[in-house]
Amino acid sequence: MSDIAHKRGVSIDIERLERELGIRVIETSARSGLNLDKLKPLIYESGFKSHYKCYTPPSLKSFFTASEIDLDKYNDYQALQIVYKNADIVGGKAHIKIFEEQRAMEVMVRYKAIDILLAKCVTQSDNRKQISKKIDRIATHPVFGYAIFLFILFIIFQSVFRLAEYPMNLIENGFSLLGNYFSDFLPQGVFQSLIVNGVLAGLSGVITFIPQIVILFFFLAILEDSGYMARASFILDKIMRKFGMNGRSVLPLISGAACAIPAIMSTRTIENRKERLITIMVTPFISCSARLPVYILLISIIPIHGKVFGIFNHQGFLLMAMYLLGVFTSLIAGVILSRFIKKSEYTGFFMELPSYQLPRAKNIGITCLSKAKSFVWQAGKIIFMVSLVLWFLSSFGPTHKMDAVEKEVATKIINKEMNQQEADLYLALERQQYSYAGYFGKMIEPVIKPLGFDWRIGISLITSFIAREVFVGSMATIYGVGQTDYVNIRKKMQAEINPKTHQPQFSIAVCLSLMVFYALAMQCASTVAVVYKETKSWKWPAMQFVLMSITAWIASWVVYNLFV
Repeated sequence: MSDIAHKRGVSIDIERLERELGIRVIETSARSGLNLDKLKPLIYESGFKSHYKCYTPPSLKSFFTASEIDLDKYNDYQALQIVYKNADIVGGKAHIKIFEEQRAMEVMVRYKAIDILLAKCVTQSDNRKQISKKIDRIATHPVFGYAIFLFILFIIFQSVFRLAEYPMNLIENGFSLLGNYFSDFLPQGVFQSLIVNGVLAGLSGVITFIPQIVILFFFLAILEDSGYMARASFILDKIMRKFGMNGRSVLPLISGAACAIPAIMSTRTIENRKERLITIMVTPFISCSARLPVYILLISIIPIHGKVFGIFNHQGFLLMAMYLLGVFTSLIAGVILSRFIKKSEYTGFFMELPSYQLPRAKNIGITCLSKAKSFVWQAGKIIFMVSLVLWFLSSFGPTHKMDAVEKEVATKIINKEMNQQEADLYLALERQQYSYAGYFGKMIEPVIKPLGFDWRIGISLITSFIAREVFVGSMATIYGVGQTDYVNIRKKMQAEINPKTHQPQFSIAVCLSLMVFYALAMQCASTVAVVYKETKSWKWPAMQFVLMSITAWIASWVVYNLFV
């Protein structure tokens, strides 16, 4: 960050620094690309790697006043890890007892050497208070800091719906035109149903929700690139400690809003085993980007009209509520887990707050493009394939059952019990219920019926375990099968009527119950796999899956019965 150093009046004697360190020193700025062309060739030079010569640590034995460890058995690196309480690296366990003061002494000696080095090589002509420090007086304030953080989240979630409304409608209208074109162009039959209600339904379940994903990560990229995200970690440190974690847990939890998999992997920076394990267990509660299409779909069809306070749309409030629900649940889970997971030593949280900077358009553009590309190509492939398989399972079933349904409908038409339009609709519904997917959905319906879910939602719950966002494509396929024209999934779900209550099938109670279930359930096979990889045991992912499923079921049942 030499550009920032120059703005601050910091001058570095590069030649002196090279002599003192014994390594090559290149002045660079990643933001502007300064001297990156000089740095890259040096990486491949045989003499590039060297050793830090100006600081030779004192004997590590001097930091152990009471220990059962024979330091002669370890090399310098292993001994240093013992000082840092990283017992797993050297195979040690709870018998290692090292005082905090001993670790602090080693750090003090190291930083003293750094201060001496800086005094030799660095001068600063401008000692004025930096703008960043002035902003931080408010941004990291014990009270105002939290208020600002919540206000920023509120603006983001309001914007996700308000800004994405127009491009989302354009995409939906485009698919409707394309679907109607193929419905008219292709002769009625299996191939037409495959193209319209299989292929197009699956694609629409992916592409329709790209605007919301891009907008969400647009704002997150601004927060990251401006330096504010580090402040969020700083101000939340005290809160996290009360729930069995520390400030280092904030970064995995925040990155969990993108995807739980890299978030869980990033917990490797947490030295304390207990805090790391708790963070791994609670991170999937944070609403990831895969849940966003589910939230968008359900919030957009929920039968609520009007604006909150006459200004704000209710969609933004509901979306923010889902994210906050995940956060609060993760904190509560952290408290519960901290009582059962074996205690370990206190770990401090140290971090450098970067200076505030203007976000770079290039960085933000790359972030938005990569997230959209990832959603389309990675999640999209899964959604598309699942949609095709589900189309087949929803379109075909035992021959004798399908024939019986067709004869029943034909009889009703002859007896003038139904007109042709009513008969077509009834036939489509009956064929779907007796399809292979329908049989499976009916099997699991008793478990989910208390939550307000029917067998079609049940099928989507199962298929979305591959990836949460598959729910949207599954619903589009299930509701499209048997229809002669292309089905707009939002309009179809809004128009769906419960045959028993004669009320909207997707009522406020059902939509909220379903959103809460997705907010709290472990609906991702890849997350289960990465938890196993990071914990090296099936015990933790199995416990995580069971506890999250029970939590989701109970919470959904409570919400459904409150609003039904």
